[in-house]
Amino acid sequence: MSQIENVDVLIVGSGPSGTSTALHLVKKNPSWAERIIIVEKETHPREKLCGGGVTHLGQNVLARLGLSFDVPNFEVKEARLLYQDQSYSFFADPVFRITRRAEFDHWLVQTAEKLGIQVHQGEAVLNVTPYEEYVEVETEKGIFHAKVLVAADGSRSFVRRKLKWPGESHVARLMEVLTPEEATSQSQFREGIAIFDFTPMINGLQGYYWDFPSYIDGQPVMNRGIFDSRARTERPKADLKKILRDSLAERDRDLGEYKLKGHPIRWWNRKNRFAMPRILLVGDAAGADPLVGEGISFALGYGDVAAGAIENAFSNQDFSFEDYRDRLLKHPLFHQLDIRTRVAKMAYKVQSPWLTRAVWLAVGEGLRRTRWGDPSFDPTERPHFRLLDANNPPVLSLKHEFPND
Repeated sequence: MSQIENVDVLIVGSGPSGTSTALHLVKKNPSWAERIIIVEKETHPREKLCGGGVTHLGQNVLARLGLSFDVPNFEVKEARLLYQDQSYSFFADPVFRITRRAEFDHWLVQTAEKLGIQVHQGEAVLNVTPYEEYVEVETEKGIFHAKVLVAADGSRSFVRRKLKWPGESHVARLMEVLTPEEATSQSQFREGIAIFDFTPMINGLQGYYWDFPSYIDGQPVMNRGIFDSRARTERPKADLKKILRDSLAERDRDLGEYKLKGHPIRWWNRKNRFAMPRILLVGDAAGADPLVGEGISFALGYGDVAAGAIENAFSNQDFSFEDYRDRLLKHPLFHQLDIRTRVAKMAYKVQSPWLTRAVWLAVGEGLRRTRWGDPSFDPTERPHFRLLDANNPPVLSLKHEFPND
């Protein structure tokens, strides 16, 4: 029989939400580093299907942790939204950053390890059994008795499935390919333009096609894909492969020449259950953005809320987590997520072409009334970063400066 290891907080999954939870706890008190273990079935750097977009929402979470965006990324200066012959753009410096999840997640894990947090890589979870005083988690290499278990294991969460988690499970779909490019000949690379093309909605897609410029090992690559929100589940499923093939053909690319990957995204639903006694859901295991599929920024935000709930649970010796859902709903980031969910339900339910065009005209008018029409607009908090040296306790400190309005 494997030796049992007791731990205060066991985090299953080392993506942005799981690692963010650990980093937020350590920011609250450096002693948390010795009380946390992260287990991850893969070994970093590991590939992860994702558009890789990180908006100012995610950058600001990193800033509050005292972390600069110290990982390779492509700065998008213009996010161009298309629908048939209509085009609107968001401008900023930057609108968002595009990073490779393999590099981004590895960077977060390395940051956690530098702060003394244990990360067990290549250790898949085999079983989860809740008890009154702890949660027993069996992995490929041992058994943990955790006072708190954080499920940060993605949309296909093993923890959710194993515990037969209650509540609605609305899932969006996406497909992605990577196409090598010649950066110097393309305006999207030269000018930092990301494309969101909603034209395929006329073919039944409840979402959009995307073109994101990025780099892999220094080489220019276009991240191209299809996002289908499935806001109207009663409608026939759109043929994503055909829509992606046609969209690529319009851009002189042949889908058959590239490796195609697919992945689900679990919707955020404010009415869902996000916690059980001693167990919290974070990240895609809890729910992500159904409007445009933004995952990384909200995953980082889950870590902030979960850390506060965990600290409170140990302080009061109350591990019911009955207030976790309320904590999420009160957090500004998840207020934003709630709004996006409502917008997605409305936007992707429209079937009338003339009504869709009318909505797009309204979008253009609304955009002109915001600061996103200014290419020099910086939506981030402009933090000053300082990581304490090795001779000081392993904590992160941060001083903020906010831009003038």
